[in-house]
Amino acid sequence: MNKSKISLPFKGFVVLMAVNMVMTGIVVLMADDYEAKYDASMFGLMIFSIIFIGFMIYVKEALIKEKWSKVPVAIKFIWWFLFTGNAVSVFHKLFETFIYN
Repeated sequence: MNKSKISLPFKGFVVLMAVNMVMTGIVVLMADDYEAKYDASMFGLMIFSIIFIGFMIYVKEALIKEKWSKVPVAIKFIWWFLFTGNAVSVFHKLFETFIYN
């Protein structure tokens, strides 16, 4: 039987996402009113986006490397769409949480 090995960075990514989900859920359940629950969930979403952006950079720079030019245009478009969307989301949540309040 051939076992497939899962890389350590991917395991780390999965663990970080799981910890983020659990901690966000605990904080939301501990919050008293709607505004506090909303702020806690948006902060958890911001952390999720930061971790996801880091993982996307790792995939592009460490796994794909010089093969990026051979990746189809549709995949590149999806990658850049996800990257930009998460980056904009992080800045929006960061401003909403720390600057506008």
